[in-house]
Amino acid sequence: MVLVVGAAEAGKSTFAAWLANALHARGLTVAIVDADVGQSEIGPPATVGFGRVRRPLTRTGDAEPLGFEFVGVTSPGRRPWQTVEAAGRVSARARAGFERVIVDTSGFITGGFAGVVKQRKIAAVDPDVVVVIQVADEAEHIVRYLAGRARPRLVRLPAIRGLRPRSPAARRRHRDAALARHLEGARRIVLALVRVAVHSISGEPLAPENIAVGAIAALHAPNGETLALGVVHAVDVVRRTLTVRTTRSAGEIAAVTVGATTVT
Repeated sequence: MVLVVGAAEAGKSTFAAWLANALHARGLTVAIVDADVGQSEIGPPATVGFGRVRRPLTRTGDAEPLGFEFVGVTSPGRRPWQTVEAAGRVSARARAGFERVIVDTSGFITGGFAGVVKQRKIAAVDPDVVVVIQVADEAEHIVRYLAGRARPRLVRLPAIRGLRPRSPAARRRHRDAALARHLEGARRIVLALVRVAVHSISGEPLAPENIAVGAIAALHAPNGETLALGVVHAVDVVRRTLTVRTTRSAGEIAAVTVGATTVT
């Protein structure tokens, strides 16, 4: 398993796609885990997703999606430990089914707190190799953390030149477009809260009056599997119903996890 670390726009996803193609060309089964919850390429925003490489990729988002775990935020600094834990669990799922796994991460590396988060993510994923891609010395704190260890092996690479950095507005457009693709064909469904349990991303039960309209939510089957995401459209406190825009039907859903990110 290879985990790729670097600042935003350093070329992590480009390198991950290149490496996936090289391994796939050797006849190996390859999965990519996308742990960048804000700029997700595999799966919708606010999730850690993974996919299978079935053919040569032009970008990591060309991988065949296999599943995702809802984190509920699009900023890796807002719920860092939940993102770390989700990355570890999804990576373990991918490792169990594939000969090679590549884990692409967010650009959240600057500062002491970001460094601690990345260290915990490395520990949670437990990769064999960590590839650090740097423009200058912005990831040296991660290099120092890994220095002298027998495992994971450290590989240092320069940033990929010629990439056009995304502005904050472009990054928001990317998130909006990814969510729109996931919700293509969605319709409004009404969930009776006497039947469907609703929780926050921290796991606490949510009363109807505390559910935010516009929040991104994960919809779960009776066995706990995450079926899809949806957007809260309306809450009726008196009738105790929740209206969600999603691609799934009301009868499939046994529980809802409401995230901390809202859309307009």
